[in-house]
Amino acid sequence: MMTEAAPPPAVDPAAPMAAHTERIVIDMPPAAFSDWMMSARLEDQIPTTRQLPGVTGTTQLTPGTWGAVGGRRQVQLTDGTSTTEQVLEAVPGRLFRYVVWNYTTAAARPIAYAVGEFRYVPADGGRTEVVWTYAFRLKPNAFPGVLGALGRWLFKATFLAGPYAELMRETLKATKAYAEREP
Repeated sequence: MMTEAAPPPAVDPAAPMAAHTERIVIDMPPAAFSDWMMSARLEDQIPTTRQLPGVTGTTQLTPGTWGAVGGRRQVQLTDGTSTTEQVLEAVPGRLFRYVVWNYTTAAARPIAYAVGEFRYVPADGGRTEVVWTYAFRLKPNAFPGVLGALGRWLFKATFLAGPYAELMRETLKATKAYAEREP
């Protein structure tokens, strides 16, 4: 069932962001892996970690299936909170970019929005190196965003390099295990 959600934020490519990248190699060719990613259930990929909630389900907010540019869905989290995400760019077998906003979890209070990006890089033996980057735009009127560059550094040091990096690594491990056991 489709429901309404807050409109997506205007993503400013020149805005200062705090970013983190993780990588993993998947035993699938890039085109097959990107096709698999668009059909996989998010709740099978994003686990709960020590400090951050996992995913319990998604609700499609726009017509069609997830993965097309402009596609939007709400993501329900294990702590009862949610986020909204929308596809910004999708190049099968190469790139998938999306924006996340409307966070209701306490850990995201300083976040205006985030841009996630998966790059699928061909690797030896018909495998794919998945390069996942998450870049956060902090609210400029809330701590730590109000501190500018220092605030982004604090956010990266205390959140991105710790709890969020753990969530990204655990998600990539779960994704690899799930994708590689598919027939």
